[in-house]
Amino acid sequence: MNILQSILKSIIIGLTQGLAEFFPVSSSGHLVIIPYFFKWEYLPLYYAVILHFATLLSLLTAYYRDAGNIISSFFIGIFKRDKRNDKNYKIAVFIIIASVPAAIAGFFLNDVVEGFFSKPLYVGIFLLITAIFLFTCEIRGKVVSAKLSPNSEDLSPQLNSNKSNDEQINNTKSSNPKMNYPIAFIVGIGQAIAILPGLSRSGFTISFARFFGIKREECVKFSFLLSIPVIFGSFIYELYKSHEIIASSSALNMADMAISFVFAYISGLFAIKFLTRLSRNRNLNIFAIYCIVMAVAIFIVIIVRSF
Repeated sequence: MNILQSILKSIIIGLTQGLAEFFPVSSSGHLVIIPYFFKWEYLPLYYAVILHFATLLSLLTAYYRDAGNIISSFFIGIFKRDKRNDKNYKIAVFIIIASVPAAIAGFFLNDVVEGFFSKPLYVGIFLLITAIFLFTCEIRGKVVSAKLSPNSEDLSPQLNSNKSNDEQINNTKSSNPKMNYPIAFIVGIGQAIAILPGLSRSGFTISFARFFGIKREECVKFSFLLSIPVIFGSFIYELYKSHEIIASSSALNMADMAISFVFAYISGLFAIKFLTRLSRNRNLNIFAIYCIVMAVAIFIVIIVRSF
């Protein structure tokens, strides 16, 4: 592979990671199928470290104020009971609750999951499952929203844990359902399931929250905030496992990773802004359709290459 091809490959990998990390189409799945389509070698772990760091910076760039407020409110709330009704304190607790299942799944199933990263067929199947969840949970969310007053007040993302989802639906017609402790845990289960390549982390967390009728825009924002500790944890774990390899990488490899880093950061920031704006007025069915198309493409390529 010459220098120009190497640069193009680095750009494609960076764009793929940045867009697919936040669009509900599975970044891990795309980092399997893109090399498969182009007959490239699968990315080594140290390369994934750089990509995760880039998308982490994209998140922090977009949500540094929210993240700072959530962290400060959480620590203040630990020592001051009267501050625990603050919405940012509650969001922090919801994020912690939702992060537990993924942490457990990652710890116990990491070796099993790694085996799927060289099997495009499973990625295609998992992309179809992602599409199903995006479609069905959006339909369910609309059914729940239809029970509410069409003139209900459009509140900003206030994540209320004082009442269960059923109580909020049955007892009030003035606002959309809000996040609570049980829903946060269920969203966390969705995130844990999505450790498999092809099952979109953002797709599952958004869909699981949307299932309960939570506003689409709030689902997207919570999914992004929830991904900060997950991506940070992945970055630290991968860095720990591959720091010696990174330190001994050649100048050419470092240049390739730098190019991928820049494009992953820029495209990640774009994906965050785009999905946030899209979710305000439109559903995410376009991504479900994309997952289906990509899955069909995988199956066709597998069949053609089998002859």
